[in-house]
Amino acid sequence: MQQRELLAALCRPEVYAHAVASIEVVETHISWVILTGEYAYKIKKAVDLGFLDFSTLQQRLHYCEEELRLNTRWAPELYLGLQPICGSRDRPLLGGDGEAIEYAVRMRQFPQEMQLDRQLDDGKLREEDMLRLAETIAARHEQARVIEYANDSESVGKVSAPILENFAPVEQAIDMELLHRVHRWTAERLVTLKPVLIQRRKDGFVRQCHGDLHLSNLVRLSSGIVAFDCVEFSADLRNIDVLSDIAFLVMDLVSRARQDLAYVFLNRYLERTGDYAGMSVFGLYFVYHSMIRAKVAAIRSAERDNEIDRDKDVEEVKHYLAVAVRWLMTARPHLLAMHGYSASGKTWLSSKLLADLPAVRLRSDIERKRLAGIGETADSRSLPGKGIYSKTSSDTVYGQLFDSAVVLLDAGFNVILDAAFLQQADRERLYALADRHGAPYVIVAASAGEDELQQRLRRRSARGADVSEADIAVLEYQQRTADPLREDERRKAVFVRTDDDNDADDLIKLIYRFWGSNS
Repeated sequence: MQQRELLAALCRPEVYAHAVASIEVVETHISWVILTGEYAYKIKKAVDLGFLDFSTLQQRLHYCEEELRLNTRWAPELYLGLQPICGSRDRPLLGGDGEAIEYAVRMRQFPQEMQLDRQLDDGKLREEDMLRLAETIAARHEQARVIEYANDSESVGKVSAPILENFAPVEQAIDMELLHRVHRWTAERLVTLKPVLIQRRKDGFVRQCHGDLHLSNLVRLSSGIVAFDCVEFSADLRNIDVLSDIAFLVMDLVSRARQDLAYVFLNRYLERTGDYAGMSVFGLYFVYHSMIRAKVAAIRSAERDNEIDRDKDVEEVKHYLAVAVRWLMTARPHLLAMHGYSASGKTWLSSKLLADLPAVRLRSDIERKRLAGIGETADSRSLPGKGIYSKTSSDTVYGQLFDSAVVLLDAGFNVILDAAFLQQADRERLYALADRHGAPYVIVAASAGEDELQQRLRRRSARGADVSEADIAVLEYQQRTADPLREDERRKAVFVRTDDDNDADDLIKLIYRFWGSNS
């Protein structure tokens, strides 16, 4: 009540030393944000929810300072400083030399319609945004501090404790049978994945992350899309596996029926980091973040004063529980391999397919450069069939693709292998992998006319800085050395002319028909 009295006084424009366009208050279950036009002031509620404690003024000061320290790394243009509030609750004074009665984080205000949840609702969020955002987050994770723990037991406990704590607050709000199903699955996965979780920590994948990376905490600024409002109140919730961090955003997009954007983001993040081996833990974290959202809605429902709002919260709990259950019910994964000469449109096609199937794509061009220790668009200056394109190198690249595909298939993901697959030996390895893992497969054979292939390669060379180094000499080499598809392979292939108009929906239906026939 004391804080609400102060909040009412802070809604008077004369309190502020700067011009105030208007006053608006945005409330969450842990804070109020006062919007004044150019600046925003975030005040933490005097609450103790167990997983956070803002109950004393000293604690609120500490966490305001933590919020500034942590978020200036993610969005320095938004976080301006600590704002002491002096005076009295009915006549507050921002700044001054008196004793502080409250503290606020002072931020540069941005239009709320620029938050990505609003952008999504308004139809303004595009695949290009997801590609750039994935690159930004991957770079942040690469620079983030690695977290060390005393021993394996502590590192596993830091993962399991917050995951398992989500279930109790939800129990009174929803269908207990479904909740128990998710709880059992989660507990089983924590046991099964224990060695992987330990190794992930040892390999440096547990880092100081954002911890609350969902659409409402991402905003489009003139400088690009930035993340803000990272977790400041709990080191355990932000010192997490990098894949847990991005799983929140993927889950948020999936929960809003934008699986396509989710997989565009996920694929680009993995291309930049190469962290395919870690995808065995991704499902655990996807379900974890679904249950976080369910827990928050359940806690909010218990605090409601009216039945209408409480019923909305309960529906939200049910929604996020359903998102978690759908992950548990993921169908048997499938395998798709691209086939064709350079510039035939393999990557163009696979970019369309990965969002709609959906699937995780493995690109030979990117993995070849990664294995060689050079950047995506670096020029290795290798001749056709030489250097990083020699048979030895290519065998290693295909081996890496197949190893990553196994992890992804075992984790329940459809997989696209975006490589030329011009050699019979490589295709035989593909078929053997599919058989061992019981994965229905299909080959998507891309082609275009000779003149079109050469024109594409000339345009690519003129642009420069491309992942592929192929030129006309490479194309001619491929045409001389390729093993054509045998008749039995052609019966398991979908043929696509990329110099013709192609309907993606029709192609996907055809792929699913082939997958069904290969089951």
